[in-house]
Amino acid sequence: MGSVERIKRVADRLIRKVNEGEQVVVVVSAMGKTTDHLMSLAKEITDRPSKRELDMLLSTGEQQTIALLAMEMERRGQAAISLTGWQAGITTENVYGNARIEAIHTEPILDYLNTGHVVIVAGFQGITQDHEITTLGRGGSDTSAVALAAALKATLCEIYTDVDGVYTTDPRVVKTARKLKEISYDEMLEMAYLGAGVLHPRAVENAKKFHVPLTVRSSFSDEPGTIIKGEAQLEKGLAVRGLAFERDVVKVTLLGLPNDLTTLSSVFQVLADSKVNVDIIIQNALDDQETSISFTLSEEALNDALDVLNNHKAALKFRELNVEGNLAKVSIVGSGMVSNPGVAATMFKTLNEEGIKVKMVSTSEIKVSTIISIEQLTGALQALHSAFHLEEVKPLSTVE
Repeated sequence: MGSVERIKRVADRLIRKVNEGEQVVVVVSAMGKTTDHLMSLAKEITDRPSKRELDMLLSTGEQQTIALLAMEMERRGQAAISLTGWQAGITTENVYGNARIEAIHTEPILDYLNTGHVVIVAGFQGITQDHEITTLGRGGSDTSAVALAAALKATLCEIYTDVDGVYTTDPRVVKTARKLKEISYDEMLEMAYLGAGVLHPRAVENAKKFHVPLTVRSSFSDEPGTIIKGEAQLEKGLAVRGLAFERDVVKVTLLGLPNDLTTLSSVFQVLADSKVNVDIIIQNALDDQETSISFTLSEEALNDALDVLNNHKAALKFRELNVEGNLAKVSIVGSGMVSNPGVAATMFKTLNEEGIKVKMVSTSEIKVSTIISIEQLTGALQALHSAFHLEEVKPLSTVE
């Protein structure tokens, strides 16, 4: 949706769907770099803009797109109506910048569908019970789309993006990356949370929770995309399905904390109360009296985290706070890891052979994540992609 020409291409697709007898609801994002431009305008005013006013500003980007697309549909003789998130009945929790959808009142949309309209909804936004405009976080249009599909009991939710499906990793970084025909909800959810930018994590959460049939496809071609569903196609020799990565990771270490039962809960409660999300956590007990805690978070969340921790320094009783930046997170993901011992060993052996130091580790049944220097990110991805033979795995069978 980055230009008027692309908006016209979207209109082509929508009219084809209507001509096939479908009722269509489309969720759109802002055009091109509109959100980035709006953010830069805010930063010209202040380095720390009010979160409420930032949501008020950023929500205007999608409103431009829905109006332009509705105009193009009507120009072609197709009844269409543009709706903001709140006009579409999307209500959220009272959190600015990263709100979760609480309910969708579908009556306005159904009324328009029943009168032959294509309904064009602004993604990424909603409204609280107190009538405050909120946004859902970057990539939130995916979440809007899946949530609407669930509420409307849609037969299919297609996510159109600038790639033609879900790949074993980012093909811009690893040239041999391969498009997956299918991937499970659980695997896609891990990859989304671990940095794969194809889908917003909460979109996958909602798709899994409400059993929404989901397909990721290209906006620029009619090539088949990747199907995301409960059980995906098994592949011969595949313990790892793909690699995810995240840049701009920061490690925060609190030194000299009291070594008692309440330390962990106290530290992370004050962060949670300020809506600061942390990722990998490691505790090192130095002796019976003293311990240290290290955790990672996004660079974007660092200032908020430092403010909270410093404001509670006396209560938390830490002696020193250290920050290490220029880090990245690299993860291997695959449901086959459960029944294939040695996957983590292969990962660490591969990184060691490349001279890549692992700073932190986190695991689950279907993923292993490591924190490394951002300077070694590309080398790590290329080496791991090759070590797990992700470019050459072939289908074995299908699980229904």
